[in-house]
Order: sequence, then structure tokens, then C-alpha cells
Amino acid sequence: MSVIREYEVTTRNRSDLEHNETVQELEAKLLAAPYDGDLWMERGLALSRQSLYRSAVESYSRAIALNPFKGIYYRHRGHRFLSIHRFEDACADFTMASRLIPDNWDVWYHLGLSWFLLADYAQAHLAYRRCLELTNSDDKLIAIADWLWITLKRLGLEEEAQELLGKINSSMDPGENIAYFNRLHVYKGEMPPERLLEGEGTAINIVTMGFGLANYYRLSGEKAKAREMLQEVIRQGDVNNIFGAFGYLAAMVDLERWE
Repeated sequence: MSVIREYEVTTRNRSDLEHNETVQELEAKLLAAPYDGDLWMERGLALSRQSLYRSAVESYSRAIALNPFKGIYYRHRGHRFLSIHRFEDACADFTMASRLIPDNWDVWYHLGLSWFLLADYAQAHLAYRRCLELTNSDDKLIAIADWLWITLKRLGLEEEAQELLGKINSSMDPGENIAYFNRLHVYKGEMPPERLLEGEGTAINIVTMGFGLANYYRLSGEKAKAREMLQEVIRQGDVNNIFGAFGYLAAMVDLERWE
């Protein structure tokens, strides 16, 4: 096979990992109802929980083929396009979803991230601002404020960035977004940056907080420490098989552009 063909044509080989019971049950249901788009979506969600992201993308694509006007299908496929580092495809899916389900918070959150990973911070800003308008809870505000603040700083919109930080206070309930909450406290100058990685934490939190710390060093002009932290985020993500985590993705593209 030619080198060009190997590059251009995706292999049909699939993971030999056995599908879990949930996926198998859904596949049995699909034998009886192969044109049920929601079942294909449920299969995609179940495959995602097994970290079989490429297979999940294909399952969502089957759902879209059956009902191309159902926005939630694009929302989930776009997320898994992010997981397999296909940022342009993710951006296209979230853009489509934003037209079909324009009041969906997750769609705008992930659309902003897609533009951020493509280094189009102006478009990321627009998506994150819309997401902020739809935000109705502390945990969501904390998540969107973190990514929007980084975006604003990269655009040089200092006044808006400072105004955004003013919405964050220590009495808020971060829910599962404690890593983002801590990052914001560092950005506000209320927590020493080194504390982000103190103590024990889940691998995903280490990757998330690590990218925040690298970003802080970058903004502070400590470029060597920022680069070292980005490399550590990648190492942690690879060791723990969390190559689809947002902190990992952001660290990966920042490091690539740096080099």
C-alpha cells in the first residue's frame, strides 16, 4: 500500500476490547430496531464510557444519518471528535448543534473549547459569552469562567477578564469543578499557584490543574516553568490514559505551537 493511501484512508481495524454488558445489550436491541437513532446514540454513550471514542463517533454518525435534524446527536459526536483530537470536525458538529438546540449550555461550552483548541480565540470568545448567558448554576459558572478568562487574556481584553473574575467568590459551590475553582482562585491572587498540585487528587484533576498552572506561569512570563508544566500534563495524561481530557488537549496544542 502506498504511503499516500495509508495516510489518506482510515484503517477499518477496530479495537479488540470486548464490549461491556451495557453495549452488548444495546446492540441486541439494535438488531430489532436498527433505525432507532436514539438507540445508536445510547450505544455511543456506552462506548464512550469504555473509552472507545472512535467507535462512539461512528455510532453517533449512524444516529445522525437516521435523523440529521436532532441536535443532541451532533453535541455528543462533537465531544468525541474532541476526544480523538479531530478539532475541526468537533467545531463543525457543535456549530450545527448550536443551530438546532441553541439553548443547550453544553453545546456552547464545547464549541468555545473547539475554537480555543484551534487557536481562534475571537470565535471562542463569542461562544463562551453565549454560554455565560445560559449559565444558571455555580458549578457551570466556575467552568465557563475559567476557560473564558484564559481566552480573554489571550485576546488582551484585560478589563473584561477582570470583570469576569469578580463574579467568582469563595462561597460558591463548585460541585465537580473544584479544579477550575482552584485555578480561578490562583488567577484572582487568592491562592499561591504551587498549591494547585499539593496533596492527592485524581489524575483528571492533576491534568486540569496542571494546565491551569502552566497557563499562570505563561501569563507571569515564566516561560520555562510553563513549558515544563505542559510537558508534565502530557506525561500524566499518557500514563493515566486520559488523552481526551480538556487540560490534556489544551496542553498538547499549546506545546505544539510553542515548539
